[in-house]
Amino acid sequence: MKNTKKTVYLCLALLGPVFLIFMFTFFARTQHKLPVFFAYDSIKTEREYVVTDAHKIPDYKLIDQNGAVFDSKTVDADFKVYDFVFTRCGSICPQMSTQLIRVQEAFKDDKDVVLLSLTVDPEYDSPEVLKAYAKTYNAIPGKWYFLTGEKDTIYTLGQKQFFLTAKQNEDDLTDFLHSERMVLVDKNGWIRGYYNGTDEFEVDRLIIELKVLQKIEKDAKSK
Repeated sequence: MKNTKKTVYLCLALLGPVFLIFMFTFFARTQHKLPVFFAYDSIKTEREYVVTDAHKIPDYKLIDQNGAVFDSKTVDADFKVYDFVFTRCGSICPQMSTQLIRVQEAFKDDKDVVLLSLTVDPEYDSPEVLKAYAKTYNAIPGKWYFLTGEKDTIYTLGQKQFFLTAKQNEDDLTDFLHSERMVLVDKNGWIRGYYNGTDEFEVDRLIIELKVLQKIEKDAKSK
């Protein structure tokens, strides 16, 4: 009986990578087109409408876990994966950060992908606190940034630019409300995907779609 269970678990463990490879190959071969969220201008080609302009995440400056100024426009990466968390969170934040480890592992040798976790509790989450949190999740320096700064700046980014919940709980000032979503942003600053950061399947989709976008971009450059 024990051997049977071990065999089942082994098969399930092997199916995960196989599924990812299958989905990536399928999307790549069919030239799967991922959406541009909040697009408001496009041109019509023979086969489709091609987005030419869309809502763009603006440049911003915050402070990273090392106490250095983080300037978004100077980060040399084609794709950025964002989430909003806080270190005192005992509910969904640990799940989200654990899932981001998987994203980091998938792209750890790819300089064109960075991860950005913005705290919604900046008054408590100092660079020192964020550095300890980053160490807990084995964040790779230069790959996964944890950002703090002015509360208004972070809340404005969350609510008015990413269109996510990011605010202090008015009924309990020691609590903070934020979305569980991870957000994929491309080199144009355009939002290309929203994913439930507590759901392993959704994070699998994030990894697949990011790889598809990379392949589409590579193919476009080679033409």
